[in-house]
Amino acid sequence: MHRYWNNAFNGMMDFGIRNSGWFIAYEIIKLLIIVAVVIFIARMFIKNSKSNTNPNSSRAIEILKERYASGEISEEEYKNKLNKLNER
Repeated sequence: MHRYWNNAFNGMMDFGIRNSGWFIAYEIIKLLIIVAVVIFIARMFIKNSKSNTNPNSSRAIEILKERYASGEISEEEYKNKLNKLNER
C-alpha cells in the first residue's frame, strides 16, 4: 500500500501546470503581456514628452514669417531668429 500511495501522490503532483504542455504557452503569454505593458508605458512617456513642446513657438514662427514677408526684418535677422526658435 505504501508503494501505491507514493505512486498516486507523485502522479497527482505531476498533473500540475508546470508539467503540462500548457506551461510553456502560459509562460509565453505572460511574457508577451509584460512586454506589451512595458511598450505601452514607454509610448505614453514618449507621447507626453513630445506633447510638452511649446505651442507658442509655432505661433512665434508664424509671426516671424509674417514680419519677414512684410519686409520688417532682413533675411539674416529672419534666419537668426528662426534658428533660436527651433533650438527651444
